Amino acid sequence: MLKRLIILNSEIYAKADVDLNDCHNLQIVGPNNIGKSTLIYALNFLYIIDGRQMSFSGNRTGDKTTINHYFPTIPSSYIIFEIFKQRYYCILVKRNAEGSLDYYKIDSDYKEEHYLDSSEQGNLLRKFDELQIQWSTSGVVYRKFQDRRELFNFVYQKGKRNNGVVWLNEGISTDQREISNNFSKIYKYLINSRLIDNRTLKESLIIADNKESERVEFTKKNQKDIQNLLKHNREIKIIKGIETEFGRFNDLVDQYQARTHRMAEITSAFNHQYALEHHQLDRDLQDKRVLKEQLSENLKTELEPRRIKLHQGLGGLDKDILQNQARQDNLEQTIAKIKSYPSLSFLEENKRNLDRERREIESSLTQIETQNKSSLEIEEKISELQVEIEKLRHQINTYSNLMIHQISDNTAHKEILNAILSDRLTSLSKDAIKTKISQLGDQMKLFDGMLQLPHDIEGKPVPSIADLEVKKAKLEKEKIDHERLLPVAKNREKFQRKLEGVQAQIKEVSDQIEAIRSLPELENIQKEHQEEGKRLVMDKDQTEKELAAIEVKIEDISSSIDELTDVMHTTEKRIDKIQGWKARIESVPIEPTDYTTDESLDNLYGSFENNIRNIDDIKTRKDRLFDQLKNRVESVHSSEEEFIHYIQSELATLDDKRRSIDGLLKNISTQFANPCKTLYSKFQEFESFINNRFNSKIRKIRISDIDALRIEVVPNEFLIGNLKKIMAIRDLTYELVFEDQTSNLEVLNKYLDQQEVIEFEDLFDIKLHLDKNEQHKEVNLKNQIESDGTDKMIRLVIIMSIIAQIAINDIENQIVIFIDEIGTIDEANRIEILRFCRENNFIPISAAPLHPYDGFDKYYLIRRNKGKIIVGDKNSIVIRRKQQVS
Repeated sequence: MLKRLIILNSEIYAKADVDLNDCHNLQIVGPNNIGKSTLIYALNFLYIIDGRQMSFSGNRTGDKTTINHYFPTIPSSYIIFEIFKQRYYCILVKRNAEGSLDYYKIDSDYKEEHYLDSSEQGNLLRKFDELQIQWSTSGVVYRKFQDRRELFNFVYQKGKRNNGVVWLNEGISTDQREISNNFSKIYKYLINSRLIDNRTLKESLIIADNKESERVEFTKKNQKDIQNLLKHNREIKIIKGIETEFGRFNDLVDQYQARTHRMAEITSAFNHQYALEHHQLDRDLQDKRVLKEQLSENLKTELEPRRIKLHQGLGGLDKDILQNQARQDNLEQTIAKIKSYPSLSFLEENKRNLDRERREIESSLTQIETQNKSSLEIEEKISELQVEIEKLRHQINTYSNLMIHQISDNTAHKEILNAILSDRLTSLSKDAIKTKISQLGDQMKLFDGMLQLPHDIEGKPVPSIADLEVKKAKLEKEKIDHERLLPVAKNREKFQRKLEGVQAQIKEVSDQIEAIRSLPELENIQKEHQEEGKRLVMDKDQTEKELAAIEVKIEDISSSIDELTDVMHTTEKRIDKIQGWKARIESVPIEPTDYTTDESLDNLYGSFENNIRNIDDIKTRKDRLFDQLKNRVESVHSSEEEFIHYIQSELATLDDKRRSIDGLLKNISTQFANPCKTLYSKFQEFESFINNRFNSKIRKIRISDIDALRIEVVPNEFLIGNLKKIMAIRDLTYELVFEDQTSNLEVLNKYLDQQEVIEFEDLFDIKLHLDKNEQHKEVNLKNQIESDGTDKMIRLVIIMSIIAQIAINDIENQIVIFIDEIGTIDEANRIEILRFCRENNFIPISAAPLHPYDGFDKYYLIRRNKGKIIVGDKNSIVIRRKQQVS
């Protein structure tokens, strides 16, 4: 078993020394992308010798890029596997000048001092030629494996009495290249569990049961005997199978010939009767056609034009009557409306009043527009006039008491004083006069002053009461005019609308006056329309009577034409019918035979159709049966007589063909049944292995909340059915083969013809069944089954169970495997898979990021360095569980 894995001077590691001797499982812990998986993937170089089968990160194989990554220098890059089987030895792997790998067996455990040269500068890795000298001087025997085949045969050996790396059970097979076997083909799925799907699981199960080379090959040897056997067998079967149909065919041929003769007689009699009836029908049709044309001409040239003209006249009269009545109705309404108007005198008075109102509004609007005064200015003017009027009224009322009238007795003096003094003074009461003025001079003393009066001063007349009354009346009229203008100035649009309304009323009244004056004339027109209406009604009655008479004539002639048309149509149908009969009879290629009878044309045609149906039915059945018989016997005879002669001769030679079949069958019946039976037996063994052994093993595995796993073998019913048909071919008597073996021989012949190979894996497919929480489901490994961890565990335990069937279950035959992404598996499942590995002698190595996961015996902690990484018990942090594994 593998005790130690050492990598020296790879692309990543200066030294990686992983000791597996003191643990059942191991975990490498470190940051992402530091090279943990790279270290573990080195297991490929021991357990999978075929580089094409190796599986590294990213699904890469053991190509040159991968080899260069692990062995960057040819003379000083190594991978060493320390093995213990009965004694210690190592397998060393290095790259050669051609870029491929060389393997060496060193008969010693791993001794670091052989590989590293200690000096003052530190430990230096020895080149391979130095390493060989070191081995030789130390007495270590070593040798190079001549090729991969020798290496492979050493690593994998059967039984325990050897020092092979892996002990395998008996029955394990190696492929043709001899660098791969059942174990290595399946082991790659432990390194990369993502490769596991239904197809690879099926392949692994076949390999585990050592059935991958089981097959049946079919070649064209002896195929000619089978083809001859099938040919004779088919010919006999066909001839025997058509005996009854052939008898019916003979009878149908006789019936067809008899019916054909009867048809020739009916055809002759029909032709004679047809000529007589067709001539008579044609003459009757011509007579009725002439009469119909005469009646149609009368309708077309005389009656129809007259009816159209009367209809047109009647339509015009209806229109005139309606128009006349409409005029009468309008006049009656107009006259009634006029008579409802007020009297003419009332309307004329009303018009005068409206004219007066119109003029006043127009005058006000005109003054407003002419004077262009605002409502405020008019209001101020009204206030001024009111003051003036009040003053005048006061003057008039106090006229004799006013100071101006009593201040002097001289009228001239009064006028001078009236001009000098203000109205305020002159209108004072006479009580204000202390001394009357009797004389005026050029100077006037005013209080303590003196004024010089102009010499030409004119006096201001002192108004009389009459003058004051006139002035007051004028002012009052002016005030009234302004008060009338004030509302107009305030709302000019309102008065404009009022003016329009008054004008409309004036027009309405004017129209009513005019209508009343036109009433006598309207009443005269009404009488004229009434007289015209009576005349139009009389004209309409006369036209309707004449039209009714014409309609009766047209109806009578139309009925006669319709009757003639029906008769002609019936005659034409009869002609068409018998012509159709004639054409139908002529379409039948039968030569008439002279024959006379008194039967009618209809009866003759009926007899023809009855016979033609019978003869057609007989011919159809005869021809169909003829074609079927020819197809069944694959005959090329086109003549019925030749075909009948051929079948009769074949029936006579049946016994000779039966005897030849017996000889052929004995030669080939068992040549292919035994290999098919062997393959089928191997399939039954495999099915039993899966159902009884393998399923029992995986059923005991506890994975999370999954109750049980089971693999179902699903047979390829079609392919197995064909195998059974070939297996069923035996050396039997002809009669049994004739009845039972034809299809079996045809299946065999098909496989021989196509030179097919039935591989063991073609016989079935597999399904994975999962029971969980009392629920059953079928899963496909192509997809994720459960959570990441559960899914990974299911895949791993299935493959490990398969490996366990191949490798010898022994503590000295422990197999190191890689469980990637251990963190995706929950704790319970992680403990279970570690237990499973221990019970089945697997040593799992896992990689974990940053922190270790519980359950492992040993942990290597890796940290980043400036240079290449060093890993080992002496150079790294190594953690062991308290309870050390013995």
